Amino acid sequence: MLRITLISFIFVPTLASAQCLTANTGAGCATAKIISVPQTSHDLGPPPVEIGEILERGRYSMILNARWYSLPDAKDGWVYFRIEDDVYRVDFETMEVLERATSEAGANWPSG
Repeated sequence: MLRITLISFIFVPTLASAQCLTANTGAGCATAKIISVPQTSHDLGPPPVEIGEILERGRYSMILNARWYSLPDAKDGWVYFRIEDDVYRVDFETMEVLERATSEAGANWPSG
C-alpha cells in the first residue's frame, strides 16, 4: 500500500506542472494569445451564381484536379467548376449549380 501511495505521488502532476510540461526542466513557460482569424474574401462577398442556377456550357472552367485542391472526389454525376474565385458543385448533365464548395478547398486553391 505504501508503495502504491509513493508511486501515485511521483506520477500525479501538480497543477502548475500540468499546465506547463517543461516547468520541471527549468525552462520557462508561456501561453499563446488566441486571436480570431478574419474570414477570407471569398467567404465575405455575395456568391457569383445562385444555387439552382443553370450554367451556360463552356462559360466556366471545370476543375479536373480536385485532389490537388483538397476537394473530395466528384461523384454521382456532379463535377466541380471554378466560377470567379469560388468552387461550385454542378450537375454535369443539367449544369445546375448544386452547392458552393469553396470552403472545402485547401491551401492550394488560388483565391482572390
